[in-house]
Amino acid sequence: MNLYIADNNDKYYKIIQMEKEYKDGRHFPINEIVESDIKIDLKAKDYKKIGGFFISDYKNIFRWIVRGDTLCEVIIPSDTCIYRVEGNVKAFVSNKIILVNPLKLNDDNVTVLYNNSNLPENEYFRALAACSIKGYIKTATRLIKEKINRQNIDVALTEFIEFCERRNIEFGIDTLQINSVKLVLDMLNKRKIRN
Repeated sequence: MNLYIADNNDKYYKIIQMEKEYKDGRHFPINEIVESDIKIDLKAKDYKKIGGFFISDYKNIFRWIVRGDTLCEVIIPSDTCIYRVEGNVKAFVSNKIILVNPLKLNDDNVTVLYNNSNLPENEYFRALAACSIKGYIKTATRLIKEKINRQNIDVALTEFIEFCERRNIEFGIDTLQINSVKLVLDMLNKRKIRN
């Protein structure tokens, strides 16, 4: 895994949980410096072991909507480095962040994030699974209409199901049994039959 120094002056965003606290009971404070418990390991081979806080830019944050219920802008303190993580989607890590301007996510503002996104094709399929898990059906329906066609429907279905199954393993939740996930999966299967 390669990390590259990024620009502290660029705009960054993070999706956080505000309604439900994290497993360890903590919440991210707003308008305060937050320091990661796990320092960034520039030599880590697995993204789960990199440490720091993962953040993204506006064109890529749509991919991360499954991570929470609130979108925050991120300020990088002046004494802190930010690193770009090598990968399909622009992601960055920093040991310290300040979260500001929290925005509660709903189907309308998630659609705005989708409209402004610029992701590789397979990341849209993963984001589709995230939309369905979070219940953003309007956004999911639009994404299906605009991004899924006869050439990519099989890949879209595979990515969708694998994303849901990974969530099952990581969090012990059978995401394929969530009503909104069933609805979107049904839309995908109908689209496959029509194509």
